[in-house]
Amino acid sequence: MAHSPRPIKLKAPKKRVSQFRVEQVFWPSAGALLGNVLLPGIGGLLAGGVIGGALTLNSKEKKVAKIPVFYSFHFANDVMRVQQIRNIGAIEGNSAVNANEWEQIKRNGKAAVQNWIDQNMKYKRCVIVLIGSETASRPWVKYEIERAWNQGKAIIGIHIHNIRCARNGTCRKGANPFDEFTFNDGRKLSSVVPCYDPDPSQAYRDIAANISDWIDHAIKNKRN
Repeated sequence: MAHSPRPIKLKAPKKRVSQFRVEQVFWPSAGALLGNVLLPGIGGLLAGGVIGGALTLNSKEKKVAKIPVFYSFHFANDVMRVQQIRNIGAIEGNSAVNANEWEQIKRNGKAAVQNWIDQNMKYKRCVIVLIGSETASRPWVKYEIERAWNQGKAIIGIHIHNIRCARNGTCRKGANPFDEFTFNDGRKLSSVVPCYDPDPSQAYRDIAANISDWIDHAIKNKRN
């Protein structure tokens, strides 16, 4: 039976604001100044600016690589696909649990599951929802999304149906889980949270090449 998305227990998202970052101008300016000292003139300024720009990019890459994230996913269907994402190694994810450990947590009741999620999400800056065929309908995924929003964490979604699982291959594309939530003004969460659909012919490679940038963008542009 069809159902309406449930409203998030929060005010509408904040208006987008332009964020000024000191390092975006510091390194290029410092590089240009140094270049002019070593090689006076336009050539020195240009060479120094290029060096400073490279330092800015290097600084950004180091920061992104250290950002701690929380993975939200449908364990039964997608754990082997998710493990491949963990193996990318570009980010610091929450600790993996095996099937026996997850079943033990669930046997201890709803409060135990919520506590496990809350503790593992506590110090994470971004929540990554890895979307398989049934992820959008999973109650614990919904809980994780709502908690992440309420706590002001950055959130992104990544479709992983084209990541090949050793057990059952690829799967059908699932619904966007952020469509399951609406704000009090009627807009859906999906209007402010990005959801990426990697190239189907090389999904793993596409995710590996872009996930750090997706996380960085989400943190800089989050609306909660």
